[in-house]
Amino acid sequence: MDQPLNLKLASLCLISQSKLQNILSKCGDKVDLIIDPSLIKPLERICGVAWLRQHGVDKIYKMDPQLGATANTVRVYFIPACIQKYKCVLDQISSLLSHNPSLADAKCFNIIIVPKVVNSYDSILENRGLYDIVKLYTFAWELMLLDDQLLSLELPFLYKQLYVEQNHSLLSSISMSLWSLFHVTGRPNCILSLGKLSSRVLDILEVYNESYSRDFLNTNSSQDIGALVIIDRDQDYPSSLLTPATYSGLLSEIFNITCGQLELNVKETKLKKGKLNLVSSEATPKTPSVMLDSSIDSLYAEIKHRHFSEVLSVLSSKAKLLKNEDIKALGIQEMKHYVATKLQQVTLFKQNLVNHVMASETILSEMNNKFENLTFTESEMLNNRNKKSNFTYIDENFGTDIHMYNSLRLMCLLSLTQGLSYEEYNSLVSKYLLAFGYKFLYVFNNLVTAGLLVQPSSPKLSLTNLGNLSERLPKWQNEFQTVANKLKQLPSKSEDGKSPSYVFNSGYVPLVAVLCNALLTSESLLEVLTKLSALNELKVGGAVIEKLKEGLETLDERLSNLTVNSVLDFGCRNAKSLLKTMKSDSKVGGFSLKPRTILVFMIGGVTYAEVAACDVIQTLTGSKIIIASDCVASGSDLMLANT
Repeated sequence: MDQPLNLKLASLCLISQSKLQNILSKCGDKVDLIIDPSLIKPLERICGVAWLRQHGVDKIYKMDPQLGATANTVRVYFIPACIQKYKCVLDQISSLLSHNPSLADAKCFNIIIVPKVVNSYDSILENRGLYDIVKLYTFAWELMLLDDQLLSLELPFLYKQLYVEQNHSLLSSISMSLWSLFHVTGRPNCILSLGKLSSRVLDILEVYNESYSRDFLNTNSSQDIGALVIIDRDQDYPSSLLTPATYSGLLSEIFNITCGQLELNVKETKLKKGKLNLVSSEATPKTPSVMLDSSIDSLYAEIKHRHFSEVLSVLSSKAKLLKNEDIKALGIQEMKHYVATKLQQVTLFKQNLVNHVMASETILSEMNNKFENLTFTESEMLNNRNKKSNFTYIDENFGTDIHMYNSLRLMCLLSLTQGLSYEEYNSLVSKYLLAFGYKFLYVFNNLVTAGLLVQPSSPKLSLTNLGNLSERLPKWQNEFQTVANKLKQLPSKSEDGKSPSYVFNSGYVPLVAVLCNALLTSESLLEVLTKLSALNELKVGGAVIEKLKEGLETLDERLSNLTVNSVLDFGCRNAKSLLKTMKSDSKVGGFSLKPRTILVFMIGGVTYAEVAACDVIQTLTGSKIIIASDCVASGSDLMLANT
């Protein structure tokens, strides 16, 4: 990444600090900060304890429903935009007021909500009689630079709200984060959106651009970011459900990673937590944490995107280099120079090496001999081969080695790629409920709502519907295989790490890598849209559309001519209709990416495997691809959001 752009992305933290400082200045001179545990690590990325002390925070407490008296009268609650946690805070405030009614006149209660205050929160305040007693503040922190090509909003609850609960009230926070980012980098020349939520984000972004155009610092096309790609998570669920083969991907499968910080808990991994344990586990001691940041850990930078089969040999060679370094042979002056310049770096490197060896050994012991059978079965599903044996594998998994999250992943992958019959679906559901209890029946409804699971209809064989029997017969390929083959996501042979498919053991190319490759290897917009013509929900926006002069109207003009049945597409145009227009008019020109840098935003969480796949594309094309999302999530995290 170019240093100027890297500095600009790092400066987003200062914008977040400024926003928080403005809020704290309105709360008082000496306050108690009560913070939700899920927001502690992201807040540490923005500011430290010393900074908070300088801006009026006296004591800091973890949010607890049973929290008693605090040191100061003025309280500042710091919580995510979750209705349950919000009501919990209000219950606590109501309890304090019942014991000390005089606090109502002091107006000493403040709630900072990340990323925004939803309109319904005010009505809840009014219903509880706290409207003028409690003050609500919106704190939309900016994208955080977790690694050299990875940005995150660290809002893991967004996926559940957007896809499972179908609550889109926080969607504008994504548009606002992009709007702030473009203040720093400038607007991209071309914008692609894939999915309904992505299209809405662009529409809201266009509203912000036109409403606050006076405040925009750079109205010209960005010299740092050539194109923006926004994708809905549900447009490429297989990339989340498949088992990754890269080191960073497997780390996220085994360990908890929050805000780029890995908890190296080898005794209680994700795989062990999801198992059906009849014996209660003992309390685990405090575990070390590892920062997954290439700028801090050079060893992680070298191995993070490698296939896991290569990682142990790299770690072994590094250990031999350290062992061969002979310190005893150094003279006194050389020893002094070594202590002053290299000792701290070598000590840190040794600690990082120990951590990565420990993590690798844990991955080996946890995956055991399952990895090959698992990836082979996943590959068969993707290519629509041997459905009977694939279902048998999953059925045995549900019967003998069931996992609360990973078993659901296999079921969802089979449903999306090859489909489940009515009997197969009910068999797997019954086994899951027998293992974990019928209280989890709602999980399957959530999976269907989120688009992860296709619920088959009940078969009704009779003389009247025998004509539809052909529809229930196995198909050579379904809609998934049709689109994937057109986009060349299912490679026929391994290309020795030169293809982004290596991130899934040469079985599948993530859709985000396909989109980036199409943008970076095309000479014109016409060529891009032709390559991606299989995508029905693709839309195009940005300055490249304005250049086409196809009679696009401004927001004010659209609103003045608005009719009841019109569709609001302020920020983008349908790619298929645009492709027809461009083919019919030879005068329409294309575009080029300068300086060949793409920003990708995945709505609903991005995986480390997708980041690694984009790294391959940027290496092959000599470009830069920056990945951004509301969080970095694995497939088990996706299943957890549905439970």
